[in-house]
Amino acid sequence: MDAGVVLLRRRNDRDVFGPDQELVFFDEPALPERLSQIRDVQLWAPHDDRIERLPEVIGQMENLTSLTISSGSSTPSLMTDIREGDLPESLKQLRILDEHGRVFVWPGVILPRLTSLFVSDVFRFDASAFPELRRVSLKPDRAQANLREALRLPLDELNVLNVSLDERIFEIVAARPLRRLGLLSGTKLASLDGIQALPGLEALRLKNLRALSDISALRELSVLTALDIQYCRKIQGIEVLADLPMLERLTLVGCGDLGLTAVQDVIGRLPVTTLGGTS
Repeated sequence: MDAGVVLLRRRNDRDVFGPDQELVFFDEPALPERLSQIRDVQLWAPHDDRIERLPEVIGQMENLTSLTISSGSSTPSLMTDIREGDLPESLKQLRILDEHGRVFVWPGVILPRLTSLFVSDVFRFDASAFPELRRVSLKPDRAQANLREALRLPLDELNVLNVSLDERIFEIVAARPLRRLGLLSGTKLASLDGIQALPGLEALRLKNLRALSDISALRELSVLTALDIQYCRKIQGIEVLADLPMLERLTLVGCGDLGLTAVQDVIGRLPVTTLGGTS
């Protein structure tokens, strides 16, 4: 019914939101009929008045499908103190954007319908808590244990928010036949050798990989339809684009001088291209 509401305290400054943004105050009574209509919530608080406990009203939103906890809005206790019933079983998408510089351990609450999860902090959990998860974005712990745990789930898409390994990362992610993969930020990955262990990849996103240079292994991805490379300034061998027969969408942003003139004909045939800061 609605495009999304912001959930906040009455005392907090509402002027940061536009006049068309609907606001709901979790420290005021709300009609059950209205709560049942809400499907998309952004939980918000200013940095100097962070939320320590998940508002009870969220558990009363029986048709809620998407919850975002805004950056800077919560204390570490908000998520670690979650109990059964605090989140509705209808929830399908959860985004936790706060970073507290510590390992966040999911308290074991089961979200039976959750299909998409994004956590910006290091996040540990048991796969049994999210049996229907299809898309996850997480920052691996030092031992990559949480990454391996995620790959026990029926994932279609994985986004690794900090690639702390070299090409060994592909040995780990090959445990699941992924369709979409994102490798976002890191200083050790220099080559895509090993990515051929994921022959079913349809979409690949590479961003802020400061050591990445050799992308020749892309030619092993015969069904790749979408390639997004951003701020990887050392990559070489852009001619590999000619070896991607199914490619339809290409993004190259902030990659410097790649020698795109050599593949201009290939780029010109693609239905969708986004180029910026790259030549």
